[in-house]
Amino acid sequence: MSTSIRNPQSAIRNPPGLIIVIPVYNHGETLRAVVEKALQVHDAVMVVDDGSTDGGWETILDLDVHRVRHPHNFGKGAAILTAAREAEKLGMTHMVTLDADGQHDPKDFHLFVSAMNRNPRAIVVGKRNFETGYVPSGSRIGRRISNFWLWVQTGRLLGDTQSGYRGYPVWVLNALKLRERHYALENEVLAKGAWAGIELLEVDISTFYPADEERVSHFHLFNDNVRLSFLNARLTLRAIIPWPHRKLP
Repeated sequence: MSTSIRNPQSAIRNPPGLIIVIPVYNHGETLRAVVEKALQVHDAVMVVDDGSTDGGWETILDLDVHRVRHPHNFGKGAAILTAAREAEKLGMTHMVTLDADGQHDPKDFHLFVSAMNRNPRAIVVGKRNFETGYVPSGSRIGRRISNFWLWVQTGRLLGDTQSGYRGYPVWVLNALKLRERHYALENEVLAKGAWAGIELLEVDISTFYPADEERVSHFHLFNDNVRLSFLNARLTLRAIIPWPHRKLP
């Protein structure tokens, strides 16, 4: 793994202790624009490149951001956990993740800041607006299924458990025992966080989906759905076992 870190004292400004994290894998066409928009709303930004091969990494080398690069593609979940470890080294207490494909609007960043100021222990999930614009049918169906399983496993009702636009306390990500390393980690962290006594909050965000022929998605319909299915089976089984869950202090 290669790392390029700027002086952390220049990053910890407004709001202090919070960093925007952009996991990326082969989104070279959109990465620079997303990073530039993120820098417009906050001056502490980290890009975690998960082994991209499309040259996107080179497009941001001149930008004043924290850069971390995996030597191979390990999965989005692995990139998020790498970001949490690096954020802790920088003295950051919280991080907001957004996708590199341009789906999320960095201008919604302030919504997460407000929510985390109200409850610094909470995981904050951005609920995407599926009522306007084009939304792939698979995203609508997947969201309903994912929401249902979280309710079964934890009793918590969220409107968009598949959203990647999230605010995390860094210590929660580093303290939870998380097994997943791909997209399924974003589901795993909600269930295990709820079991550990972490509140789950939502904020309404905007979203943009390009047409199918223009959209670059690395969600593997078979592999990632199999991982999610096994994860939900494990979490549901654990939920019904009458043994107390470990609480985070």
